[in-house]
Amino acid sequence: MLKKIILSLSFLFFQACSTFLIGDHPNLPSAIPEINKEVTYELIGWKEGVSKKYASEILRTIHLSGTFKKISQHTKYDSEIKIQIILEKAPRLSLLFGEQSQPVTWGLEKEPGKFSLYILNRILTYRTFFIVPILQKSSDRVVFRVWKWNQKVAEYSYTIRNVQAIGWVSLGLLFFDDRDKIEDLYSNYAKQFLSDSQSVY
Repeated sequence: MLKKIILSLSFLFFQACSTFLIGDHPNLPSAIPEINKEVTYELIGWKEGVSKKYASEILRTIHLSGTFKKISQHTKYDSEIKIQIILEKAPRLSLLFGEQSQPVTWGLEKEPGKFSLYILNRILTYRTFFIVPILQKSSDRVVFRVWKWNQKVAEYSYTIRNVQAIGWVSLGLLFFDDRDKIEDLYSNYAKQFLSDSQSVY
């Protein structure tokens, strides 16, 4: 019985997560260029569940844009133009002080001020039984690298910044949540890449 209660509370807790976009948004091009070239693509760093959805959105946007004559997945065979689509996830400390993907000293050495706020936030969160939300800031980058006959000719980088709020109070913030807009942001950055890179093919 106790296990069921704990599982139910855990489910509600992790559902109480609001995500808010911060920073600048891409300037959408007025027109997507048309390039009469066949290209291949390679995905790097998109293995996690939610990341796969965003990678699919980028590829869907590129396919529907009609920019290229043909676009297909890169194989071991050489192609004239290859586009690497890379997700560079920023290091994150575990939300619940569990096993860390980065050493705990990483945050202390790189960003001592932010790390101190991180620790203070966690202490307040646990002492108030998650009434004070856990705030997790992330800053991931989507990188497009364009290769021509195995020579890198251009690289374009776009940053996606957001803040996650996890806790009971966050339930009230779900009405203002930006989670649905994040998928559109990946699509918009794909459009911006097509516009920015038109001169390199």
